[in-house]
Amino acid sequence: MEIIYNNIKNLAEIKDSLESIVTEFSELFMPLENTMYLLQDRVTDAIFCECHILADKFVQYGTKDVPLDPDEQPEYRANRELVEDNAAFLQMKADALHGRNFSNIVTEYTTEFDSEHPLKIIGGQHRFEAISEAFHNSSINVYQGIKVYFCLNIEQRLDVQLISNTNIAVSSGLLDCMME
Repeated sequence: MEIIYNNIKNLAEIKDSLESIVTEFSELFMPLENTMYLLQDRVTDAIFCECHILADKFVQYGTKDVPLDPDEQPEYRANRELVEDNAAFLQMKADALHGRNFSNIVTEYTTEFDSEHPLKIIGGQHRFEAISEAFHNSSINVYQGIKVYFCLNIEQRLDVQLISNTNIAVSSGLLDCMME
């Protein structure tokens, strides 16, 4: 596996630890990509990559039970409650059973807390649940697209959780038109 650093600020200071954690992630999850392109958010300096991993690893090592601040406020969670009876979620679960590849699932790779589940689902808990059910109930094991953040500090973690869990309400009329 090759790591390409795309204009990472202060790379010399963090390269060894960053390389170690990205290699650890790659060995555990075996992403489809042989090259990991690391990017840096220009607002928060958070470092991330985008890649594809198989559902079996995603489900085994992922969790949607993610505290906002594991040290100071472990009771507050990053994810909203699942809306089990929502029509879009029911369709998502049906699509997962047919082998749909989902993408744009926002995660953090960290072993600082809940080391048995180092992939923390920050945005995309409904997709994670649909993928999990399809894998457990029907052994559907296809690649899923994820954005993975590494080495987040508390401010970066809170920012990623905020931007990943902000949704814009879609009117039922527009949703009906889209469904037609």
